Amino acid sequence: MAPPPRPIVWGPLLGAVVVGAALAGAAAWWANLQAIEATIRSTRSAIKKLTLSGGVPPNQDVMDYLKRRAASLDARYAHWLELVTSPPPAEAASADPQLYFQERFHEVQRTLERLATARGLAVPEQLGFPKELPPSDTVTRLLIQLSLIEETAALMLKQGVAALTSFTVEDPEPVPEEDQDGTLLVRLPIRVRLSCSLTQLLKILGTVQRARPLVDLRGLRVQPGSAADGTLEVEFVLARYVPAPRAPASVPEEATSRPPRRRRPPREKDDPSTSRDE
Repeated sequence: MAPPPRPIVWGPLLGAVVVGAALAGAAAWWANLQAIEATIRSTRSAIKKLTLSGGVPPNQDVMDYLKRRAASLDARYAHWLELVTSPPPAEAASADPQLYFQERFHEVQRTLERLATARGLAVPEQLGFPKELPPSDTVTRLLIQLSLIEETAALMLKQGVAALTSFTVEDPEPVPEEDQDGTLLVRLPIRVRLSCSLTQLLKILGTVQRARPLVDLRGLRVQPGSAADGTLEVEFVLARYVPAPRAPASVPEEATSRPPRRRRPPREKDDPSTSRDE
C-alpha cells in the first residue's frame, strides 16, 4: 500500500517569493534613486555655471524701479535741454528752407533798421550773412544765429549804444561729452562789435546772462574809444547751443561681412514630348 502524498508547505515558498519581490523592488528603487541623484547633480552643476551681474536679481519690483528711474532721468534731461538749447523754428519745417531763411532775414533786417533809424544809427549791412542763399542743410543753425543777432541788436539799440559796428556769423563748434568720444551739443557763435559806455555794457551783459534759452558769453575785449564822450570799443562773442545730431545705428559686423547667399539655379523642367520610357 502506497504512502499518502505529503502536503505542500506553502509558507517557505511564499516567504521566498515575498523576499525576492522585495529585493527586486529595492533594486529598482535604488536604481531610480541613483538616476534622481544624477539629475540633481547635473542640474546643480548647470546652475553653478550661471553668473549674475552682481546687482539685484531682475524681479518685477526692480524692473518697476528701473522704469521710474529712467523716466525721471529723461524728464531731467528734457528740462535742462530746454534751458540750454534753442529749438529750431517750427515754421521752417513746413516751408522751403532757403526761401524761408530769405523771408526771415529781410524781416529781421527791416525791424532792426526801423529801431536804428529812430535813434539815428545804422545797422551793419547783411547782418554778417553772405548775400547768396545758404545751403539747405545749414538753414536751421543759421536761423538760430539770425535770431540771436536780432535779440542782441534790439537789446543794444534799446540801451542807446553809440554805434553797431559789425556782426559776424561764425562756424558751428562741436561740444564733446565729458570723458567720452561723442558730441553732446553744437555751439553756434556770433561775433559782435559796438561802441558804448561802461554802464551800457554792464546792462547788456546782465540781460544776456538772464536770457533763456541760454546765451553763452564766449569772449570779451574792451578798448578805450573816444576820450570826448567816454565810449568804449567792445567786441564779444555770444553763442547758443543745439543738440548734436544723433549718429546712425551701426550695422553689426556679421551682417556686413556675411557673403551674399547664392541663388540656386532653377531646375530644368521635363520636356512633355519626351517619354519616361526612353
